[in-house]
Amino acid sequence: MRLKTTLQKYLLPALILIVAAGVYVAQKMSTQSRGNPHSSTQCHFDDLSCELAVGTTSLKATFSTIPEAEETITVQFSLDPQYEIESVWIEGINMYMGKIPVLVEEMSPGQWSGWFMLGSCSEPQMQWQMLMHIKGLADPKIFTFTTDTH
Repeated sequence: MRLKTTLQKYLLPALILIVAAGVYVAQKMSTQSRGNPHSSTQCHFDDLSCELAVGTTSLKATFSTIPEAEETITVQFSLDPQYEIESVWIEGINMYMGKIPVLVEEMSPGQWSGWFMLGSCSEPQMQWQMLMHIKGLADPKIFTFTTDTH
């Protein structure tokens, strides 16, 4: 009887601790596997565009307007025609917002167009990352940007 009480007293806290540690490790591994830090760039939107290296060429993203929550944003991608965009999505960095798809289509060789809409949240300044998977490249190319709620 005493052994059963002792097990009940320590088993639940031990299980909670194990689960919490597992979630922490999974989150760290997920964050580290999102790509090479050399394949990302911070967008400042001075001219509504961002650029980063892809092999020996560059990838440029040009936005129709500065991204804001609950607004449709169009984005144009220019990259060497030898590369093909497989998928693009946006994730929140400082708050989980799910995966927001960027619906892209090839307009002409090396020219892609897409659109997205960011969800609103309670954070006054939201940090985002746009992950672009390019056929034949192991790591996604990542554009990061910040939105402010007014």
